[in-house]
Amino acid sequence: MNTSPAQDPVRFDRVALLSRSEDNLRRDRVSLKDFKPKTVLAFTSGAEALQALDTESVDLVLCDSDLADMDGCKFIRILRQKHLHRSTPVVMVTVEAKKNAVLDAIAAGCTGYVLRPYSPETFNRHMVMAKQVSRFSEIEEEQLASARELVAQGSFDEAIEEFEEILTLQDEAQKYYDMGCDYLFQQKYGKAIIAFNKAIKLNDLFAEAYQGLAEAYKGKGNPDKVKNCLQRAAEIHAQFDRMEEAKSLFIEVLKYDSEAPNPYNTLGVKLRRAGDYPGAIHAYRRAIEISPTDENVFFNLAKAVYYMGDKKTAIDKLTTALSMNSDFPEALKFYRDVTGREFPQELRSKAAPRKAAETIKDV
Repeated sequence: MNTSPAQDPVRFDRVALLSRSEDNLRRDRVSLKDFKPKTVLAFTSGAEALQALDTESVDLVLCDSDLADMDGCKFIRILRQKHLHRSTPVVMVTVEAKKNAVLDAIAAGCTGYVLRPYSPETFNRHMVMAKQVSRFSEIEEEQLASARELVAQGSFDEAIEEFEEILTLQDEAQKYYDMGCDYLFQQKYGKAIIAFNKAIKLNDLFAEAYQGLAEAYKGKGNPDKVKNCLQRAAEIHAQFDRMEEAKSLFIEVLKYDSEAPNPYNTLGVKLRRAGDYPGAIHAYRRAIEISPTDENVFFNLAKAVYYMGDKKTAIDKLTTALSMNSDFPEALKFYRDVTGREFPQELRSKAAPRKAAETIKDV
């Protein structure tokens, strides 16, 4: 495919540039000329850019790895939490060529990765690819809008059919994710970024589809289906660490089931069983932010940190779990296995026994 600007209609109307270096900002602004932006916003400070982008929509962000007040990956992670910029193409333009730097940028959610100094051809090619990724799943997004309109009209059965058709693409999202992992292994970072971004866009679509299904089933008076769809949407948001969305949906789920599983705890269980202990620990800590009195989450966190070799923190988290529920057999056994002794009787006497929520344990 020929991606030269002379033959490609790609344009960017509004662009945000970020770099600590004024020289880099000037160079990137000049490099954008083929894409004929109408407005270019330039920032050396990530905080200032985030404040401006709270209300400013742009159709491209070029972000250096080195900003005046934070690194580029931190900026991208925060930007991705904003609903307005969840799908905005973000291309890292940097001198960082080490593998770990590329992996960090991918994890943060960048859409492309350009190494300085770059040629005009390389720069243009990455801009075109970033735009193409942002257009991915446009047909499905139109279908999603159509299904929402059917819900608004009260045509719930037709809406459910539309939403479920979108959700048949879930295997497609897994395919792109697996493809991204393969590209990472081959150190084809550009292709890995594209594949991961396609997987993310599809999963965003699925979260919206599940929420739409919940509304349709609510209209039909089916609370069990409403709960299940909201739970699936919350789990997708948790997978991409969208705390506010996951928390909001989980609160809705609890209206239907007071013992529903915390979506971050579910994610932590999945990651721990896959051997991703750092990821599981992060998920469990997020789960605690949502459910700070759930002994099961503290128990799961204790197991994850123990497998990472942190015995002291494991004991601390087990003690917290058992202080919430003194009659927690798995936690009592694990405490005995880790410490070589029984949980202290004086601490047990302070904890009111109660039944642990079986649905959210990881045993």
